[in-house]
Amino acid sequence: MRSSLIAQRFLTRLKATGLQYENPRFEQVLAIARVFMGGTALAVNLAHPVVPEPHNQLLIFMLLVYCVQSLGFWIWLVINPEPQLTFVKIMQVSDILWPVLLCLFADPPNSQVFVFFLFALLTTAFRFGLYEAVLTAIASSFLLSVQEIVVAIGPKALSHLIYTPLNIPRLILRSGFLLMIGFLLGYLAEREKELRGEIAFTNHLLSFTRIGRPLTEVVTEISVEVARVFGAERIYGAVTQVNSSRLFRWDVSLGAQATSQVKEIGSNDAGAELMFEFPHTLYVQRRDDSHVSTVAVDDEGRRLSASEISQLELPAIDARSALVVRLEVGREWNGRFVLVNGRLGRNRERELRFVQNVLRQLAPAFYSIYLFRRLRTRAGTMERARVARELHDTAIQSLISIEMQVDVLRRSANGHPQTAELERIQALLREEVLNMRELMHSMRPMEISPHQFLDFTAQLVERFRSDTGMEAQFVSELEEVTLPASACRELARVVQEGLVNVRKHSGAKSVYIRFGSQNGLWKLVIDDDGRGFPFSGRLTLTELDDLRRGPAVIKERVRAIGGDMVIESSPGHGSRLEITVPQKGYEFYG
Repeated sequence: MRSSLIAQRFLTRLKATGLQYENPRFEQVLAIARVFMGGTALAVNLAHPVVPEPHNQLLIFMLLVYCVQSLGFWIWLVINPEPQLTFVKIMQVSDILWPVLLCLFADPPNSQVFVFFLFALLTTAFRFGLYEAVLTAIASSFLLSVQEIVVAIGPKALSHLIYTPLNIPRLILRSGFLLMIGFLLGYLAEREKELRGEIAFTNHLLSFTRIGRPLTEVVTEISVEVARVFGAERIYGAVTQVNSSRLFRWDVSLGAQATSQVKEIGSNDAGAELMFEFPHTLYVQRRDDSHVSTVAVDDEGRRLSASEISQLELPAIDARSALVVRLEVGREWNGRFVLVNGRLGRNRERELRFVQNVLRQLAPAFYSIYLFRRLRTRAGTMERARVARELHDTAIQSLISIEMQVDVLRRSANGHPQTAELERIQALLREEVLNMRELMHSMRPMEISPHQFLDFTAQLVERFRSDTGMEAQFVSELEEVTLPASACRELARVVQEGLVNVRKHSGAKSVYIRFGSQNGLWKLVIDDDGRGFPFSGRLTLTELDDLRRGPAVIKERVRAIGGDMVIESSPGHGSRLEITVPQKGYEFYG
């Protein structure tokens, strides 16, 4: 059970060895190095033999075969610039066997033959990593031991052919040297490959953070990639806006098609969501029902002692493990990033620093996207406000002036055959003035705080009554409202759109609007005595979508705040629009 809690090798999860543009070039360099190394050793032994005859002739022959083989490998790579894994394995086995074979006719480490061992370890380390380099060193030591056994107990004819004598201290020295060099080369190569993998992975994540993209899509795509590296089953984040203390939770569901959902939650849950008592970055794993293991680092990457983290618990009750990182986005947002049921490798401290550094590099990109969308929204709001002022100062005033002139003409032409036509034109002008005013009000920026919502809604209804002459009334069962500002804005727009629909389509003489709370829900009701909708009965939001009925704009706004809607219609006797919104957890797409 415990082995399943350990993730795959970190290097494998980063896919550093999958940099296809690096591997072929590396194999080309190794092929040239083999030819150069073999040719140099052959030339030295021809000019200055390192062992007596006839052993030197055998050594020269073996080096010649090695050079021919290395040259063949090089030519093959020139013809096939992207070698298959099978060919790479053949070269790897060859690099291991050749130094063992050459040691039969030389006396390393006092000769250049031992360089072939270093070459084998070097190629393994930079092809694969630490584990493979150490295994190669062990395999080479094992083959040298077998060689010593053959020399000791083999046939006499073979002992005369082989130059190297039996020497146990020399075998121990060779094996120790190979293991030490294999570990050092493997460690350095593994760290270098991990570093390249981390840089490539971070750059890959940064490629998603293009200015102009929706922040929801960016966070979802990045979460999917991070979850792949750590094998997480789900990801969520909790962020708070420093200035307003508003708290949002971002849940990303992983699957064939990753989706994300953002909701605003109450400030009472800030402690549980933001985990104030937790260190900067930590990994908590449940071993059994009574035992939890924790590894944590501070904001500078230093590991915290067991006494500093002994009281920490899993942030998600139903989770087996959780990787928690503090997230700071500019000066306005901070919070937590949590990977649920993810797995870390054996070097957990290093992986914690990795995810810590990745999120630190992504935070400025997140903030740039947020600022861009905020500035674009503000620019659009300012432009709409300017257009609304222009409509009020020019178009609306001109229409009112024309309507007044038409009214004067109608009065002066009382009894004239064209009086009815003037009345129709005057009515059209009044209708157009109302339409322009409604357009102007809808274009104006609407930032409504909870304590302004009731007064603002009452003003909307009063303005509607004065503009249309229709009987309109707003009643609130509450004196205070604790809705988020985003929900206040959307509900005010719903009231505004509902009044427009009543004036244009219902033919009603009166409209009644009520706001209150019931069974943990905010409830908004718009009731009129007009002609109703073209159906009889009571339909929910889902049923309206299936039948493609109901006001599309209002339905969209209701969904944006996680609410529900019911329309009750009685053709010829009016309609009733009921909107309910949960008092905890509001959808937010700002």
